[in-house]
Amino acid sequence: MAERSLSSVQDHSQSKDWRKDPVLFVRDQLGVKTWRKQEEILNTIAEHNYVAVRSCNGSGKTFTAALATIWWLASHDEAVVITTAPTERQVKNLLWREIRDLHYKNEDLIGGSVCASKLELSPKRYAFGFATNTGDRFQGFHSPNVLFIVDEAAGVPEFVFDAISGCMTTQNAKLLMIGNPTVLSGTFYHAFHKNRHLYETIHISAFDTPAFTGEIPPDEPFPQGALTKEWVERIAQERGEESAEYAFRVLGEFPRNAVDTLISLKNIEDAVDRVIEDDAANHEKVMGLDVARYGDDQTVAAIREGPDVVGIESLRKSDLMDTTGRVVELARKHDVKTIYVDEVGVGAGILDRLKEIGTIKAIGINGGKAPYDKERHLNLRSQMFDALRERFQNGDISIPDDPELISQLASLTYEFTSLGQMKLESKQKIRQSGRASPDKADALALAFTAPLRKELRIWIGGTSDQQRLQPPHHRSSRASPIP
Repeated sequence: MAERSLSSVQDHSQSKDWRKDPVLFVRDQLGVKTWRKQEEILNTIAEHNYVAVRSCNGSGKTFTAALATIWWLASHDEAVVITTAPTERQVKNLLWREIRDLHYKNEDLIGGSVCASKLELSPKRYAFGFATNTGDRFQGFHSPNVLFIVDEAAGVPEFVFDAISGCMTTQNAKLLMIGNPTVLSGTFYHAFHKNRHLYETIHISAFDTPAFTGEIPPDEPFPQGALTKEWVERIAQERGEESAEYAFRVLGEFPRNAVDTLISLKNIEDAVDRVIEDDAANHEKVMGLDVARYGDDQTVAAIREGPDVVGIESLRKSDLMDTTGRVVELARKHDVKTIYVDEVGVGAGILDRLKEIGTIKAIGINGGKAPYDKERHLNLRSQMFDALRERFQNGDISIPDDPELISQLASLTYEFTSLGQMKLESKQKIRQSGRASPDKADALALAFTAPLRKELRIWIGGTSDQQRLQPPHHRSSRASPIP
């Protein structure tokens, strides 16, 4: 089957046909059945030099970029494809995983050699991928036919786009940007706004995908990784259809605002003195301890019994040993079995002393560490508060009528990183804005958290824990790859 190899295409008329019709090549040569929006992306790349695609999660855009990579090499005797993404993991595990899979399934046709992020058919016919840590890496790639693919484009630094622009000097140089519309600035954002006249733009909503359009017949396997109606409904229920996350994950729209309120005032007020019918009796009491680190901060202990917050107490400023003694006294008074301590800064000393005393189980929590759901949250503190938000939303928490606590909870805001991760406003930024440190809110979040149960791979901190840590696009074991 050597005659099928792209490395030695003899029929130049066939190559030209492929150049004009990438869908023809994908269907007839790779044996891939595409759907409407994927075909729109491929055809737009063939016809235009600058293409930007904003999309929901699980839309098949990354797989389409992999198809475009193989098509570009197939349709030119000399060709270069350069791909990039914000992180090395995204380069190798997203787009290049799809490229490698396509090569594996069509090795006789594609030929050449492939590794983690490079496909080489000849010295002048290759594709290469790398992360965007420096613009210098984009220099030195010369070809009359060059295609740049920027995956998760909202997270790519501006100097990278500057470097790419300097490489697009030939007539047949093309740029494809794809990603979730998470950030309200930068080249990717402006391609859909002030620079829209320079780009051919494509928008993919969840409602444009096979789950809603019916493009996949019921008797055919559903595309692997494609979003489902159930996932869309869950995001709507968890976040609300007016939320920023629903906007970019489901609708493929840029959020209206850069920041959003974490917990609505209505949900907070509804939780005040709420009576919760709880079948589980005799909950062990748990304490969350937020330790003062700055002059105006206060050490706060929040105590809960199941979903009920039975006490919020502020401890006077004192030295480490005295504070530890007061914490132990308070824990004994309320029969607390476990204390979750903010171990950052002076909290580490209190944690060590509590462990040394040994009468009460003490567990350190560092909110700055990596979350268990790295795709959805920037850090552990963001994930903890997201779990707390869900409790308020689902009516699974009762709090005392504490005006200071209510005010702190209502003032919490969050935004999304360029990678679509939720980022809670930091305590430092809150202080810099002139607002009081949310010590009571932090103690509350600590009280409702617990370490990872590794055997279940879920975070026990809110309701519907197992569902909440599902990745944004459910993976299926069925065939036909759509990332």
